[in-house]
Amino acid sequence: MKQLKRTLALILSMLIVFSGFGISASAEETSKTITVKMMNYNVAGMPKFDGTDVAANQQTIAKYIVDNNFDIVATQEDFGYHRKLVKGLNGFNYFTNHSGSIPGGDGMNVFTKTMPIYNEERYPWDESYGTIEEGDTLTPKGLMHVVIEIADGVYIDFYNLHADAFGSDGSIAARESNYKQTVDLIEENYKKYNRPVIVTGDFNHFHHTNAHENSNMYAIFQERCGLKDAWIEVHNDGDYFNFSKWYSLGGYWGVWDSVEKFMYKDGGGITLEPVDYKYTWIKNETGANTSDHAAAECTFTFTVTEDFVENTQELKVVNQFFLRNFFNMIKWIFKDLIYIFSNFDELIEFLG
Repeated sequence: MKQLKRTLALILSMLIVFSGFGISASAEETSKTITVKMMNYNVAGMPKFDGTDVAANQQTIAKYIVDNNFDIVATQEDFGYHRKLVKGLNGFNYFTNHSGSIPGGDGMNVFTKTMPIYNEERYPWDESYGTIEEGDTLTPKGLMHVVIEIADGVYIDFYNLHADAFGSDGSIAARESNYKQTVDLIEENYKKYNRPVIVTGDFNHFHHTNAHENSNMYAIFQERCGLKDAWIEVHNDGDYFNFSKWYSLGGYWGVWDSVEKFMYKDGGGITLEPVDYKYTWIKNETGANTSDHAAAECTFTFTVTEDFVENTQELKVVNQFFLRNFFNMIKWIFKDLIYIFSNFDELIEFLG
């Protein structure tokens, strides 16, 4: 009888152990972490940028992207030299539609190596300011939104923007409107589809400059929308107001809290964490900068938790439509002519 009891106890303990292994394996299946390396760059794809060979610059940029093994890349000012950039992106399989060169194109694109891109949408800004010297109305700056499948069945909402530039009252007001328009779209999609969010681009503003004023960046993106800024979370301990330890480095442009940003938000049972962030000045063969901006490089981990929510939206693969570029250019040529002739006195003053 004692031997029988010992045998039964041994069998029972083995069942408990194996049962435990089963539970553990199931938990691992429902919880996985995906690491994604991202880059955002205003590529300055405009003729005669700073006296450099812009076509060659785009080739240099493409080589840098490939050599540094980025998974997702967002660009601004990707205008007339787009083909030079794309030609060098070996291993990249997914591209958004190129909207064309100046004046019809918005300069924004997204490229991924192995992650399908869906539901591409572009939105011109509701407000912009400046026609001649502050020429934000002369190109269709704005906001683009795509859905990216970072792993099988795991989707993120990815936004790329190019905000109104300069510091006049009109530009500050337009930029604030740009931010609000962005957050309106984010909140609309988040409410419908509950996916994690990445927002990147050229924000043309900083957190350390009047955080509560001057375009209200903090109030709109952080307080209202709940987005976190990756550079601040990684390098400034999540503090959006005290940047004193950084001022000793000198200029902030392309060094710390620059205008190129990555903001993010959890969603659909997926948590995001930026694990690395840096700004890089990409140089051409002569040692000159390929852009007047630094590249923002951020690595995120996406953790799929047991609260994961499957996608319910119908997703359409991005299709290329080349005639769109021609139509955009014709439309914006006429718009630009109207702007210029409506501000002829300003043009004459600008030309001296």
